[in-house]
Amino acid sequence: MPFPARRTAPDPIEPASESPARMQSVRVGDDGERRGAAAAVDPASVRGALVLALAGLLALAIGIGLFTRHNLVYRIHDYAILNLAGQLRELSNGMGLDARQIVRTDEAAPGPAELERYREKLGQQVAQYDRIVQSFVTRELSPDLTGLDDPVSCTWDALSLRQLAATAAAWQEIRVGVLPGTLEGASATQIVASARTLATDDGRLLQSSRALSIAFKEMMQRKLDFVIRAQVGSVILSALFGLLAFVLVRRHVLRPLAGVEHLARRVIAGDLGSQAPVAGGREIAAIGVALNRLSRRMHLLFGLAERSAGGLTTGELLDTLRADLSPHVPIDFVAVAFADAADLRGWRVLRTSGAGPAELADGTSLGVHGPVADASRELAARGRRAGFGSLMTTALRIDGDDSAVLLFAARVSDAFPEETAALLRNVARHVQSQLERTLSTEALVVAAVEGLAKLAESRDPETGDHLLRMSLYSALVAAELGRGGRHAGRIDVRFVEDVRRFAPMHDIGKVGISDAILLKPGRLTDAERADMCRHPTIGADVLRRCEAQMQQRGRSMFRIGIEIAEAHHERWDGTGYPNGLAGEAIPLSARIVAVADVFDALTSRRPYKEAWSIDRALATIDADSGSHFDPEVVAALHRTLPEVLAIHERHKHV
Repeated sequence: MPFPARRTAPDPIEPASESPARMQSVRVGDDGERRGAAAAVDPASVRGALVLALAGLLALAIGIGLFTRHNLVYRIHDYAILNLAGQLRELSNGMGLDARQIVRTDEAAPGPAELERYREKLGQQVAQYDRIVQSFVTRELSPDLTGLDDPVSCTWDALSLRQLAATAAAWQEIRVGVLPGTLEGASATQIVASARTLATDDGRLLQSSRALSIAFKEMMQRKLDFVIRAQVGSVILSALFGLLAFVLVRRHVLRPLAGVEHLARRVIAGDLGSQAPVAGGREIAAIGVALNRLSRRMHLLFGLAERSAGGLTTGELLDTLRADLSPHVPIDFVAVAFADAADLRGWRVLRTSGAGPAELADGTSLGVHGPVADASRELAARGRRAGFGSLMTTALRIDGDDSAVLLFAARVSDAFPEETAALLRNVARHVQSQLERTLSTEALVVAAVEGLAKLAESRDPETGDHLLRMSLYSALVAAELGRGGRHAGRIDVRFVEDVRRFAPMHDIGKVGISDAILLKPGRLTDAERADMCRHPTIGADVLRRCEAQMQQRGRSMFRIGIEIAEAHHERWDGTGYPNGLAGEAIPLSARIVAVADVFDALTSRRPYKEAWSIDRALATIDADSGSHFDPEVVAALHRTLPEVLAIHERHKHV
């Protein structure tokens, strides 16, 4: 079955563990814009000092890492350079040895084949020597020379440059003055002459090559010494930075925190009102200021709690509140407004303290029937008209509903900055708990009546979790009707909660029906049915007596419960009982409970029947829409079907 799209906004449907009191605050008279700016790094603050120290350490670590990586790369390059310098030395030595082999005197002259092999080898040696020397001079070593992936750029110091110039000159002299211009076309006589010259003069070239290799080694050793000194210096610098960070933490964090800890211990020991000197960086100083403020506020709140522990009336509570706050906050007037349940969420001033206007006198109606925000705005508007310069309203959650508003008013302007507002919200929580205690009788009455409902349920063992499920179904449907359409203005959170609370009491009148009739397995006689049809009237009378007791205390509580108990068996077409009401004459709460009650009865297993399928139950209810049931309520049940099915699955009776 396709379901229409549903809103996801949560509704107060299923009872859950209550979170701490939720405070909603509105301040009036402070029209200044909220200002804020990103805090810059301030060296005088703990955060600034630590950020600078850590930034220095990070920069130093990055620098050391980059420097080390750079020198590791250069060490690889240095090894390649030393290898090539060694090749020059080996080439010099090799050319001399080969030349002496050609011009040996103790053996016969070399033949053509031997001369050809010598010529080819000498050509390779000369070409390699040329390439290496030329690369050193141009300071660019190609990968085919070094065996590395990338070319190597050389950097020489002055000593290396001088020795490189001497080696290059010696080679050039031998290359031009001794060797033929090209070995490819040289004659045997020329080759032997060149070999004779190399055999007698190779020492100069070998010595020059060795000197170049030594110069390179010394240059690289100097570089290595520099790297070692730099690494040692970086370690020393890191240690200095670490020491600086420790000094900063000790001076700006540890010592001031010790003072804050001392104050905290004094407060924990009960020395409320104690103050600690403000010291340290900006953040620690802010902690000290906040803890001092906390100490003063705890002293205020505990004193208020102690003075009101004797059970003050609402008026006495407000007088005590204003007197205790006056040394700390310029408060001239305090008032509590309450939602009058007897007047469909109408709001009136319950009690006041201080000199206030007539339109905020005790018992004055605010002319508002909406949510707590409307009452807060009306209180603030009346306070402004009375000449108060600063006003603050705070919603109070009573019996799980935002049904009270606490008003603070001062003649001066800007009396309630955020810091003061936070204090007043804490005070409001105390007032809230006191108000809840004054209304404890109401809660006891509800508990007693709910106990009667459970008693009625216990007499009919077939019901299982019927009361829980149908109450949750009822609240879902009520909330859905309140989201739009012609019922939106009549249904609010309080109505939904009352429907959920009193739906289980719909059959409370069955406590007045005998077991012989209530538990009879067969069909009832006409007389027995007439007696059974009395249970709505019996239940309504029980709740009316409870309502009368509440009205003596100036409160109305059971109106919805009376409607549900008395009219849940009325039918849309007027053929129901006990009063034969029809259509809109049947209270909306009773119309909602009637649909939820039948739906759960049809979809629940009983000893005399199996549970019907959801589709079959809905088809039956749809068939009775417009005769037994209100069509709008039936439509709302369809729209809430996903949530209904979730409750059915979670709480189904096994």
